[in-house]
Amino acid sequence: MTDVDVAIVGAGAAGLAAATMLREAGRSTLILEASSAPGGRARTSFPPVLGGAWLDEGAAWLHQAEQNPLVPLARQAGHRLTPAFRSESRLYIDGRLATAAEHAAYERAEARWTETVIARTAEGGPDIDVATAAGPLRLSDPWVPTLEAWSASLIDAVDAPRLSLADWNTNQLDGTNLNPPNGLGRLLRDLLEEPAGPIRYGAVVRRIGWNGGGVAVETAEGSVSAGAVIVTVSTGVLASGLIAFDPVLPAEAQAAIADLPMGLLSRVVLRASGDDRLGMDAGTMAFRQVRRFGDPFMSFIAWPRGTDHVIGFVGGDAAWKLAPDPAAATDFARAEWRALFGAEADSNFAPGSFTTDWGTDPYNLGAYSYARPGGAGARAALTLPLGDGRLLFAGEACRTDGLAGTVGGAVLDGRRAAAAILEQGAGGHR
Repeated sequence: MTDVDVAIVGAGAAGLAAATMLREAGRSTLILEASSAPGGRARTSFPPVLGGAWLDEGAAWLHQAEQNPLVPLARQAGHRLTPAFRSESRLYIDGRLATAAEHAAYERAEARWTETVIARTAEGGPDIDVATAAGPLRLSDPWVPTLEAWSASLIDAVDAPRLSLADWNTNQLDGTNLNPPNGLGRLLRDLLEEPAGPIRYGAVVRRIGWNGGGVAVETAEGSVSAGAVIVTVSTGVLASGLIAFDPVLPAEAQAAIADLPMGLLSRVVLRASGDDRLGMDAGTMAFRQVRRFGDPFMSFIAWPRGTDHVIGFVGGDAAWKLAPDPAAATDFARAEWRALFGAEADSNFAPGSFTTDWGTDPYNLGAYSYARPGGAGARAALTLPLGDGRLLFAGEACRTDGLAGTVGGAVLDGRRAAAAILEQGAGGHR
């Protein structure tokens, strides 16, 4: 039996940030992490297929740099941050590069679609889905299937008919995006792992008892007794029942979790077999026009940082369908590449690939949360302390400030939960 002031479940961005703040305030903490490394869904790895190049498997950009708490920390530590997406995007139509006029038509359609969808949020009434919000444009504008694939399936990791309009609108990111020099997962680890204090890896939490004066957090290796607990695992894990709560969570908390399921954004990485870069600069984003709603869609970032590989991104229903089968995901990526560059284009790549596993990893079960139509208030509901402040949830799913789904939002939310414990006097039981 370990005894601390505050136990923290999960060593992702929220858990690390919460522990750092609590320890700075003089509270003892212990982070319980099911995996073997910190960072959660911000993971920088070195897949063998990439020949030594690093890859951000999950979160990769410092979104909304003007509000992102990691930006000043990184700069203070001497990390050089560079603007993301410095190369122009390329739109392809039926296997050919779009003309300047077609690019301009797409941009006009994007502005029209965004204006139409956002205008629906100002009308009041019940929260509807993003697809319904587009109204007649879905029938009249040939670019709308592409716009929905981009704005919902890729950016929010869920298809438009299942995405809350109010939540989509709140979480529109329009600030600066920055890249850390060696990966976002590595940056998070460098900045927060040491100040977050002790972390017990391989500690799979099975039960949290929060009835009484303190809490008991049980793992297969033993129990942790604490004055309070901050639970930072994904809403997918919470919904799965992997962690039992005793007593069971109130109906309001269960409803909030149900209204915030996990979306999925997966990566498939292919490595070039030679020197041909198809005339694209490093970091060029390539995508094609989608003709029908619901058609699978993949965008690519070619040669990031001047490397010899491309990263394909697939989200929403298509990503979930491919998640159990990496070989099928690789075949899909190659087929999408051929749709852009022609029948022989994937001969540019060496055998093998790397695919991410966020959808099948039992300790994540998705990439980041989204709100169902009608569930936009669930994020705020999930922040409410339970058991006189002994049990709190924290993470990207709890953000109501427009930073849901981001690492910066998770850091801020970990701090929010830590501040709540300090303000309420919870967690000081020893």
